[in-house]
Amino acid sequence: MKSISVLGWELPPVFSGGLGIHTMNLYTKLSNFLNINIYVPDIVLPSGYYPFKAITVNLSKYYGSYYRSDDFFDLVQEYNEILIENFNPKDVKLIHAHDWITFKAGVELKNIYHIPLIITVHSTEYDRSGNFNPQKRIMDIEKYGIENADKIITVSNYTKEIIVRNYNANKKKIKTIYNGVNSELYDTGKKDYSLKKKVLYFGRLTSQKGPKFFLEAALKVLNNMKDIKFVIAGEGEKMEELKILAGEYLEKNIIFTGFVKFHVARQLYNDSDVFILPAVSEPFGMTVLESMVSGTPAIISKTTGVGEALKNVLKVDFWDSDLLSEYIISILNYKGLRKTIGENGKIESLKFTWEDAALKTLIVYGDYL
Repeated sequence: MKSISVLGWELPPVFSGGLGIHTMNLYTKLSNFLNINIYVPDIVLPSGYYPFKAITVNLSKYYGSYYRSDDFFDLVQEYNEILIENFNPKDVKLIHAHDWITFKAGVELKNIYHIPLIITVHSTEYDRSGNFNPQKRIMDIEKYGIENADKIITVSNYTKEIIVRNYNANKKKIKTIYNGVNSELYDTGKKDYSLKKKVLYFGRLTSQKGPKFFLEAALKVLNNMKDIKFVIAGEGEKMEELKILAGEYLEKNIIFTGFVKFHVARQLYNDSDVFILPAVSEPFGMTVLESMVSGTPAIISKTTGVGEALKNVLKVDFWDSDLLSEYIISILNYKGLRKTIGENGKIESLKFTWEDAALKTLIVYGDYL
C-alpha cells in the first residue's frame, strides 16, 4: 500500500478539541486503504492501539506545559523544526498537514523532498479570536500554508469562504469535506421527550463559541420560566468571567460542569431538552451533530459551519438573545415541537459519517498517488 505522512498535534485519549477526534476517526478509516504515518508531539504520549503508525516527536523540555504555556506559539515553532528534522521521506507519496500548527513543517518538507502537500483548515485565527483582535503571526502562517499547498480541504463552505476572502485562497484548490459523527456512541435508542427542564451548552468556554450569549438568553428565559436549569459543560479561558456573570443574575439556575468525560457527555445530551450553540464563528460544530444523533433538538447560530448542511435545526444570529430565548421557551413549552425537531434532526444527522469523509478524502488523495 502507498504511504501517507500526516502532520498532527494530538491523538485520543489525549485531546483538547475536534482536531484529535478528527485525526483518530478519519485515519482509522483510511488505514484500510493506505499506510498511514501520523506524527504527533510526545508532550503527552499517545497510548493504546492505533490502526495506523503513530510517530512521536520528542519535545521533552516542554513537559508539564502542555496547553498551559505562555509560549504556545514558541512551542509550535519548536515542534515544526523538530518535526522536519525527524521526518522520514521513504516511500511517502503525500504529506497532509492539519491546521496552522503544522503548516510550516508541511511546506518545508514539500520543498525539501518534492512531495505533494495537502492541508486541512479546521479553523482559522479569525474563528478562534471570535473576529476580535486575531494574531497576525498566526494568520501569516495560515496564509503561508494556504498559498503553498497543492490542495486544501475545509470542513465547511463557511470556512472555505473565510480563507478565500481573507487569504485570497484559490477556490479551484479547495474541497469541502464535512466531519463525521460516531452516531452509535451517542444514540441511546428512543428518546423520552417528557420535559426535563434542562438546557445545555457544550463546548469550549471561549469568545468564539458564544457562551456569553447563552447566559443572556438564559436570563430572558428565566423571566418567563423560573425553574429551568442551564448547564454549561466544558472549560476554557472564559470560565471565571462566566461564573461571575452567572453568579450575579443566575446563580441558582446555572450549572458549570467543567471538563466532562465521554459517558457524562452522552448523558448530558440525553437528559437535555435542547442543545444551544450560539457561536460567533464556528467552522464546523461537532457537538451539534452529537446532540442531534442523541435525538436532542438543537438551536445554533447562523455562523456555525455544519448548519449550512442542516435543515432540522433552529438558527439565529449569535447576538440575537431575544430570538434565541423565544426558541428555547417554545421548545420547552411544546413537547410536539421537541419531538419533531429531535426525531427529524436525528435522521438528518446520520448522513454525517466518517466513512463518507474518508471516501471523499481518498478521492482528493487519488490525484497525487
